[in-house]
Amino acid sequence: MKKFAVIGNPIQHSLSPLLHNSIFEQLGINASYEKVKLLPADVESFVTMNEFDGYNVTIPHKNSISSYLDHITNDAHNITAVNCVHNNKGYNTDWIGFIHALNQNQIEVKDKSCLIIGSGGAAYAIAYALIKCEVSSISIKNRNRKNKIKLEEWVNNRFIQKTDLDPEIIINCTPLGMHPLEQKIPSNLKVNKTNIVIDTIYNPLKTKWLKHCEENGAKIINGLEMLIYQGIASLNIWLNKDFFKELDIKTIKNRLEKEIC
Repeated sequence: MKKFAVIGNPIQHSLSPLLHNSIFEQLGINASYEKVKLLPADVESFVTMNEFDGYNVTIPHKNSISSYLDHITNDAHNITAVNCVHNNKGYNTDWIGFIHALNQNQIEVKDKSCLIIGSGGAAYAIAYALIKCEVSSISIKNRNRKNKIKLEEWVNNRFIQKTDLDPEIIINCTPLGMHPLEQKIPSNLKVNKTNIVIDTIYNPLKTKWLKHCEENGAKIINGLEMLIYQGIASLNIWLNKDFFKELDIKTIKNRLEKEIC
């Protein structure tokens, strides 16, 4: 039996074990997936000593773990974060998950003006995905001016802004709206039916901000499909096979939604 895991801290509320074990069950794969609470001081020894066939990485280790790996891919290097490890090589599949979530919802972002709220690891992965998708502009909103400028410089070093229009697509990459911050909203920006609003949060499935945007006519998407697709992308790496077309995504999504609710 192959063994996989997700490492991080806190880790108790991670949906990754349910996601991956549901995939294994659906595909008839003899494998298991568990969560491992890991403190920063223990990352190096885990990388050296673990016997997993592959593992995911979440907060707070996505940036620091690269120091202990033999190699990281160009994508992970550019995004400056690793969320998937196989054979001591670091990958980033968050940006892949985001693009697949867009495709699943039939959202075309090419030549669209985009606003990212936040400047953490998720913001870099999504900015990277948007650049790959050839959007027209990427603007950043963040309360921490230093981090905002850092991400803006990162974007501008990789991308030529084509327009400076009001954002058509707005993506929240902050924890505002997630438990225990359910009453917080990341932005008071006015939206309407011309906007697409995406929240990387998936618990709750519909944040206070998403509800507000939906009431004003915007198309809304939560972060659950991004979670699912980044997980499948990790599995593709671990087992060297493309599982995207083999899976019944709707069944997996329903199972995760029941767990959240």
